[in-house]
Formats: sequence, structure tokens, C-alpha cells
Amino acid sequence: MSLVSPILTRRQWRSHSISDSTTLWVVGDESCDDQLVRILAREGGLVEGLRTVTGHYAALVLTDHEVTLIEDPIRSFPLFYSVDGGVVAVSDDALALGRTGADYAADYDSRIEFRHSAYAAGPNTLYAGVSQVQAGEVVSVSRSGDVTGVFHRRVEYSGLHITDTTAVDKHFTAALDATMSRLLAHANGRQLVIPLSGGLDSRLLSVYLKDAGYENVVNFTYGTGRTSEVLISEKVAAALGQKWLFCPYVEEEIRSSWDTAETADFIKFTHAGASLPHVQDWFAVRWLKEQGLVDDDAIFLPGHTIVGNMHDEEILDDPNVSREQIKDLILHHHYTLQPDNGAVYKNARLLNTIEAFLDEIGYDGSVESRLTALEYWNVRERQTKYINNSVRNYEFFGYAWALPMLDREVYLAWGDLHPNITRNRDWYEGYVNRRYASATGQDLLTFAPSNVSKGKRDAVKAVLRSVGLLSLAERTITARAVQNHPMGFNWFINGMGSAQLYKFTRSGGNLLGAYADEFLTDTWNSQCRIFTDANTPSGS
Repeated sequence: MSLVSPILTRRQWRSHSISDSTTLWVVGDESCDDQLVRILAREGGLVEGLRTVTGHYAALVLTDHEVTLIEDPIRSFPLFYSVDGGVVAVSDDALALGRTGADYAADYDSRIEFRHSAYAAGPNTLYAGVSQVQAGEVVSVSRSGDVTGVFHRRVEYSGLHITDTTAVDKHFTAALDATMSRLLAHANGRQLVIPLSGGLDSRLLSVYLKDAGYENVVNFTYGTGRTSEVLISEKVAAALGQKWLFCPYVEEEIRSSWDTAETADFIKFTHAGASLPHVQDWFAVRWLKEQGLVDDDAIFLPGHTIVGNMHDEEILDDPNVSREQIKDLILHHHYTLQPDNGAVYKNARLLNTIEAFLDEIGYDGSVESRLTALEYWNVRERQTKYINNSVRNYEFFGYAWALPMLDREVYLAWGDLHPNITRNRDWYEGYVNRRYASATGQDLLTFAPSNVSKGKRDAVKAVLRSVGLLSLAERTITARAVQNHPMGFNWFINGMGSAQLYKFTRSGGNLLGAYADEFLTDTWNSQCRIFTDANTPSGS
């Protein structure tokens, strides 16, 4: 078995000689280099050492006998490996290892998962024989082809159980201060660009920069018009005294820009071997670039965060919760993109992946174990492979990015809080609103898709549920909303007309499911060929 030289396509990789027989390669924050060098220079304790590293990175350690691939806790820069035909190969690009086009070798289990979730779970990718390193994982591949893996960071609860609001505010603020101060020192005056929605996460970043006195800030928002979310974003930026830009989404411009060779390259780059490309702010970032509205060395700060990854919080109140119940919650929360999701619920490999995950975290039915299972699966799978993978968009257009609310201190601080705090976003909403009011002297509600109170909505739902019409009513409302999506997401569909898309969503399908089907069949963009012969007409 031979170890071939790593196939590294990113220009930002940096190498460090640790010894005559050991070389370290690092990509990401340059501050991570010294931390990793020190860890490798001392004997033993690699996993323990990695738990102390701050910043976002991926790393390779090459020796005469093996290659070790290291992902930070959020898989900031994807890594892949294959063991095939007596050759061990590693790369930062799945396309460098997988067979594509007319020779595409499919991982059919992954394709089934992908249709229903927009990503491939565990170490699997869309390419047979190609594996990905998971978030927070260390994978070693020996010259003989043996593969071992261990996780150095996961969502865990420390047992501190901080619950008092004042104490929680103080603890979370201290963690955010640590990550943001590091970011601001690194930025050193460079322009910071925030995709400002009407919600909490991006608002907290804008507020923090205001409080810190950082002036070179640009907020941007996008959509089909001056919707309520757009208006809230504009008000937030104005109250903070920060620059705000609005990118109008126009159907003709979206469709003509999407079906281009440039976008074909975008799809190939951003899918990262296992993920549906995140198109939400693709057009807006492209617009900012083309119009020269942000600096070339700007750093984008999306509001991705460790906060709020819990779902089905009522499960925490049940006296007993079995593994099967947790497994069902994971399946019915994450694998829902098609009108009929039965195939994925019967996928043996996925079921085994979830079982192995529950074994790994030592699921024991306790409240904290339930929290860990649901939050950590969300963080490691959907957040890492779909939401956080959206940073590939910024990279594609040549911009840097940072995720301070997913860096070490904030990640760990979340695990110090009481489950009554982390089970939902109630405390967090209050925290962001308190900081916003303090910074601006104003109160401003967050964007909500409906102006009807929760109490009234629940009452109507109860009536509809009692006569068996709730599911149909919800699907009909969703289908109508998709037809007039405030961000024009329906315009990214090529293979369905308006009536077909309405039928698809009214039957329980999700826009991401439609995207996934077109992506997997190379019909999302007529010039993108990943899984089919380049000489075959699109859609054939």
C-alpha cells in the first residue's frame, strides 16, 4: 500500500516541519499553526491538545507510516480520503478522489439520504470509496490502509448547570468576548460584512461590533422587495449607525445568472462532496462582488451559532425516552424533504449510523443525554454539512469568513448552561434584545412569518387537528408561500413549473428536496456535469 502526496487545491495551505519524518499542513486561521505545532512537538496527547485549540482550521500530519487528517469542531475546511487499489489518497477536494461524469461511481445509500436531508451522514460522501472527515474528528490512515478515527470535540454538558439569567448572561458574554476579541485583533480594521436578517444571530454580531467601537462594518440584506424582514434589518442597521445595503432579487436576473458556466463551477466547489450547495445569499454576494460594494479583503460574518440546535424540546419532559424514540426524532426532523420519505427511514446504513452515533455519545436516556443526542446530531450533520458549509459561497467569490459564535469558548460555554436554558432560544432572544436595547435605546421585535399570536395559532391548529385537516392545511399554506417566496427561492428550480412546484410542496415536499433532485441529476444548471456524461443533454 502506498501513500500518495496529498492533493491540495486550496492555495492557503501552509507547511511546518515537526521533525525529520513528520510534516504538518494547516489551512485556516494562521493563529492555529503555532497551537498545532506545539501540540505535535510534545509527546502524546494529540486529542487532548486539540481540545484546547481556538480558531477554524483543518490539518494534515504526514509521517513515513501514516497520514492523519484533522477537522476542527465545525468542519471548517472539508477533508477527504480514499483507500483503493493499494493506494491511500487524501485531498481537500472530493472531486479529486471520486469518479465523476460518465465514470461516476455512486454511493447509492448517500444519494438516498441526500434526497431527503440535503447531505450525506457520517463519514460518507456521494462518491463510492471516498470518505469525509467529520466535524471534530481525527482520522489516521496507515500505509497498510487501516483507518482509525476519534473525536476530539463534541457537544457535551459539563454539569455546571448555570441557570440564573444574570449569571447566564455574564458567562455567555465572557465567552463571546474571547472569540470576538480574537476576531477583531485579526481583522485589524478590515471590513466586516454581516448578512443581516430580521432574526437574532446576525443582529447580535452587529450589536457586538457597535459596542466594540468597530467602524468598518457593512450589513447587507436581500429579497424580492421591501418585506417585513428587510424593513427590520434596515431599522437595525440604522439604529446601530452602520452601513446597510439591499440586494433586490429579480426573477429574470436570478434565472439568467444561475444557468451559467460560472455557477456550474460554484456548484462543483460548494457541494464539498456531501452537501447541497447553499444558494440563499449566492446572488447577493455575487452582486456585492460585481458592484464593488465591499472590499476585496473583507471578512464575512454569518450568524451561524452553537445556540438553538435543539428540537422537539417536549421530549425533555417525558419520564422515559428510549433510543428508538430518539432515533425516530432524528429521522423525522432531518429527513423530510420529499413528499414520501419512507425510503430513507428504511435505509439500513443510515439507521446503523444513527445507532453508532448514540453508542458514541453513551446515550442513557437522561435529560442531558437527550439534549446531547438531538443537539449534537444537528450540529455535526445538518449545521456542519449544510448551514455552515454556506461559507463556501464566500470562498468562491474570493472572500474570507469567520464564525465567532462557533469558536471554542462559545461552543464550550453553551455546555455549561442548564438544560432549561439550552432547550430552546427563549433566554437567547432576551439576551440579544437586552444588548440591542442597551446599544440603541430601542426595542425591536425579531422577524416572524406571521403576525398572529402563538396562542391563536395553537387554538386553530387544535381545531384542525381534531377534524384531521391540520397536515393538509399546513402543506397548503407552505405551498402557497413557496409560490411567492420573499427571497425568490422558487426561482432556483429549473425542472418544475409553478403548478408542478405547488403540487410537490402541497404533497409535503420541500424546496431543498427539489434542489437536491436537480443537483443529483445534473439538471440544476445545464452546464454542470458531476454525475452524468458531459456529452449527454441536460435532463436526458
